[in-house]
Amino acid sequence: MKPARFAIAAIVLASAAPALAAPAGSAQNFLDRANRLKAKGPLAFFDADYRRLKAEAYAAGNSLRDDRLAAQKTGKPILYCSPKARAQLGSMEFIDGLEAIPSPERPKLNLKQAMLRVLQKKYPCR
Repeated sequence: MKPARFAIAAIVLASAAPALAAPAGSAQNFLDRANRLKAKGPLAFFDADYRRLKAEAYAAGNSLRDDRLAAQKTGKPILYCSPKARAQLGSMEFIDGLEAIPSPERPKLNLKQAMLRVLQKKYPCR
């Protein structure tokens, strides 16, 4: 009987594992995937997820830049104050910034919201 209960418990846990994972598009999901690639070392560049992560980060950054430019044009307050038109944020700097966000908050933030937090910390408005 015990092996049968163990098998049932294993099946239940295995099916629950995807539910425990961070939601797709969340900062936590991005960070989990980035850390998985980081563990691969130089071979990460050959992983298809590397290109996807890079594209997601660029899309979030471009969206934030567009929001900033639109706010400047309309006289609304801007959310981060980069001295250049395009904020500079290295990939490891971005990963470190994501890790600095408290872990309970990361699954609730989408990548754009998380990137905004990182940029606000690096480029605060005075």
